[in-house]
Amino acid sequence: MYQPEKKPLDGRFTFLPIDDVHYGPGCISGLAASLETNGVERALLITGNTLATKTGLVEQVKAASGGRIASVFHETIQHVHRQSVLRATEQARAINADGIVSFGGGTPNDTGKAVVLALAENVRTTEDFDRSRVKFEYPATVEIPPVRGAALPMVAVSTTLSGGEFTHFAGITDEARKVKDLYIDKKLAAKAIFLDAELTLETPLWLWLSTGMRSVDHCIEAMCSVNSHPFTDALAGHALGLLNRYLRECKRDPTDLSARTQAQIAAWMSVCGLANVNLGLSHGIGHQLGARNNVPHGITSCVMMYPAMTFNQHHVGTRQRWIAEACGIETAGMAKVEAAAAGRKAILDLVADLDLPHRLRDVGVTPADFAAIAHDALEDLVVATNPRPVVSPEEIVSLLESAY
Repeated sequence: MYQPEKKPLDGRFTFLPIDDVHYGPGCISGLAASLETNGVERALLITGNTLATKTGLVEQVKAASGGRIASVFHETIQHVHRQSVLRATEQARAINADGIVSFGGGTPNDTGKAVVLALAENVRTTEDFDRSRVKFEYPATVEIPPVRGAALPMVAVSTTLSGGEFTHFAGITDEARKVKDLYIDKKLAAKAIFLDAELTLETPLWLWLSTGMRSVDHCIEAMCSVNSHPFTDALAGHALGLLNRYLRECKRDPTDLSARTQAQIAAWMSVCGLANVNLGLSHGIGHQLGARNNVPHGITSCVMMYPAMTFNQHHVGTRQRWIAEACGIETAGMAKVEAAAAGRKAILDLVADLDLPHRLRDVGVTPADFAAIAHDALEDLVVATNPRPVVSPEEIVSLLESAY
């Protein structure tokens, strides 16, 4: 069994103020009690148009709320554009909302957190968001403005495997700059989270599986981060093994609620502790592929994980061997280089087994975009903890070329 290398440890580990996680088929029945506990009587439910107009799930969630959802906003936009956040915020103000319920995947969840921020910071225009966005200059200059006002409580009901409901940061796209900015504050964390596998059955299979690969990406980049930690190592390593198994089982039988619940728990584990351990280049590039090229974040992970792992291979010790073992590969007797290559191939094989794309050319990204993506990725905070230092935008362009 792999044992992580020994390194000096000192510092401080903090936890997010997420008070309750409800999981298992049918657990949405506890929504009304959760809202009552958090003092919510007039919630704005934030969701996507498909869930609101092509399924009966929104009505099911409203019924489970016990009358505590006052209005529904269903105009969320993939990658969370500032304008859509403003529209949702104005709707929250109009109904005098005292809480937010996000319902769906990463887009409704980040929109919910963005509305919490916009209300607390009295955001009225797209330019007002600039006051709160994280500003980063590679390699180590960072400004994270705090959320100063009181934050409404948010309850997240998840239908994908993105794991974003367990974080305290939101990605919001500035349409004018075509850049996804980060907003970080513990006040943005959900107070309660519901992982009800029955509510995920309407999620398109490609979306379910690709967001699962996003959680695989969380595992890998947490395990290989320059500030990795034994606590998150244990969770990420076990989560990777669960995802490697249960994503395949979900592919074989999309109605398997047990496999879906196991995958949901693994997605939760993949991001647990990320308030302390930052990620790396796959996420930094992925954020900008979303903002500039509208590639879904789960798909960006399918495309960028293997090239990023290859880029980092000489800077992660034996941790890619650990990835191989977490994916069920016996590495005894393998040389270090061979075992690391097996870890990288295990991730590529998982993407292939799930019938998901793994090249930039397959998702509408062209070489003409590479320079701008590289420039913007270097302004993303998560790149600072990539195991291999990135010395220039040209290195990222070369990485993008290898992914094309």
